[in-house]
Formats: sequence, structure tokens, C-alpha cells
Amino acid sequence: MNASDLVHGMLTVLFTATAVHGVHRAVAPRRAGWRERGDHLLHAAMAVTMAAMPWSDGAPLPHPAGTAFFMAAAVWFPVTAVRRDHGSQAAALARSLPPATGMAAMVWMEWPTHAMAGPPHENLFGPAASAHHIGPPGHTAHLSPTAQTVTAALALCLLAYALSSLTRVLPGRHTRPAPATGSNDGHDPYGPFWDGSAALGTSIMLLLHH
Repeated sequence: MNASDLVHGMLTVLFTATAVHGVHRAVAPRRAGWRERGDHLLHAAMAVTMAAMPWSDGAPLPHPAGTAFFMAAAVWFPVTAVRRDHGSQAAALARSLPPATGMAAMVWMEWPTHAMAGPPHENLFGPAASAHHIGPPGHTAHLSPTAQTVTAALALCLLAYALSSLTRVLPGRHTRPAPATGSNDGHDPYGPFWDGSAALGTSIMLLLHH
């Protein structure tokens, strides 16, 4: 097993555990609205897709179905956050940005690489590789400057959220801020850990995928 397979295996374990946790939060027998359960199911669907992505030839969901699904999920979080929150709409929108960004990253990874690629690298051992190739680091498609900027911006936003969430579970920092989705789920003290871990894994996958 090479280093790339090891990283992919670790990401698969992380996202599989995150998916199980998301389903558990969605079906747990407690008082929760349908919007909150929808949040958790969308997170679980994203985690399942991410768990399979390292081992598939590109995006595991068919295009454009996968793109449309995650695009709708990215819109779901800010729309439902505003509708369910009776306080400041600006604060509700701010809390919805991390999960919406995660779904936007899924849209970006589901998008065909050749749609944002320039001329392929020249292969010294054979003909030029196809710009349609989607794969792990070292794949041959040149990304346009715009595509590189979008990838970097999404990865940095997710990394910042991951660090913010993971530091909440450090000893002496057990705070109970409102979840990013804007829901009132205070029954999961480890929520920030799972949210932060998923965001960290997604940022890594973004960089590996592109």
C-alpha cells in the first residue's frame, strides 16, 4: 500500500464514521424538526459520497445528477436556516455558511474536470494524456487559474471552519455554540468534532481531487 492509498483509506474511514453519525442524529428519537433531520441526512449523503470518491474514477455520482443534488443541498442550508431561526437573519445565514460551503465543494468536485481544464501535460513516455482524466494528485489536466482560485478558496474556508470546530472540543474549551446549521440541537456535545472532521476531510479531498 502506497502513501496515497493510506490517505484515501483514512479518509474513507473518517467519512464512513461521519455518515453513520449523521444518520444516527437524523433518526434519533428526540424532539427534532424535519428541517434539522434533513440537515443531518444531507450531511450523511455527502459523507457517503466522499467515502466512495477516493476509490472511484472521478465523481461517484452520475453527472449531472450529483451536481444538481449537491447544488440543491448548498441552497437548502441558508434557506432553511433563515426560515427556522427567529432571531437575526444575518446570524442565521452566517451559521449556515459552513455546511453550504461543504456542499458547494461537493458541486465543484462533481463538476467534470475537463470543463475547467486547459491543455494537458505532455507525457514523455507516450501521447498527451486526455484532459478528461479525473484522478488523484498528479493527474494530467491543467486547471485554469479561475479553477485553481475556486479550489483554494473552498479549501481554505473549510479548513478555517474545521480548525474552529475542532478547537471547541479541546480540554477547557467545551462551549456549546449554536450549530452551523442554525438548528437548536444541543443534544450532541461531540457535534463540533464530527462537523470539523468532515470539513477537514473535505478540504483535503478538494486538494487531492484537483
